[in-house]
Amino acid sequence: MKDLNSKNKITAAVIGASVNLILFFVKLYIGLSTNSVAIYADALNSMADSAVCIIAVIGFCLISEKPSEKYPFGFGKAEELLDLIVSVVILVTGGVFAFVSLERLFYPVPVWYSELYAVIVAATAAVKLALALYFRSAAKKSQAGIIKGLGTDSLLDFFITLCTLVSFTLSAKADFSVDGFAGIIISVLLLIEGIKMTVSAVKTLIGKNNSDECEKIKAAVESDNAVEAVHGVSCITFGEARVYTAEIGISCSSAKEVSDLVERLESAVERENVKLYLKIRR
Repeated sequence: MKDLNSKNKITAAVIGASVNLILFFVKLYIGLSTNSVAIYADALNSMADSAVCIIAVIGFCLISEKPSEKYPFGFGKAEELLDLIVSVVILVTGGVFAFVSLERLFYPVPVWYSELYAVIVAATAAVKLALALYFRSAAKKSQAGIIKGLGTDSLLDFFITLCTLVSFTLSAKADFSVDGFAGIIISVLLLIEGIKMTVSAVKTLIGKNNSDECEKIKAAVESDNAVEAVHGVSCITFGEARVYTAEIGISCSSAKEVSDLVERLESAVERENVKLYLKIRR
């Protein structure tokens, strides 16, 4: 059985996939009908977002699996891997946009403007904004980094679609490739966001130490009178699970005292999704 938190994550990702898939088809039709590379690129962005949400659903199903003897900490690392996949997709999408937009800038073609299509594009921007707000709300409830990332991406997409709308409207009167310039702006925004998210995701996946959390664990261990010193507290994350390790110097003289100390320290520190491993030095 999947817990409520996992179900909320999966529900959010399914809604994101469905909405983005609909937006993809709408924008693709308008982009091909008007010959607008900016709208076409925006459509591909929605398709990429839909694919990311589908990957997220698969990942959340894995993460929700309970720990086993073979995988004692479950599949928590899958969530960090998903964050990296989202980041790379945004980065690659930005690169593709840049290539297509530069090509359109150097080899401009006419764009056929339509007020009806402009209104529809504006409506898709409103949908993206609503989706961003939904993801933000879902992220607060689930505390899932990838849902928060999808919210940030959707908010960025909202501004991208507004930029697309402006370029599409101006293309009816301008005598230069507004479409190409808009595509380049979109690609730069995506590349910047993709680089930032990728760097953050790589740091998390490698296992960046949370110094604040480690200090709390160290303080809790040091509070016991039998502990003389605490060395090298570290934290390994597995999604929501946290595994702390610490080397401690103790004043205990018997095996019974050592056993009682370890039990006390584990009881003081361990809670749901938190585990403490100690290396004892006498």
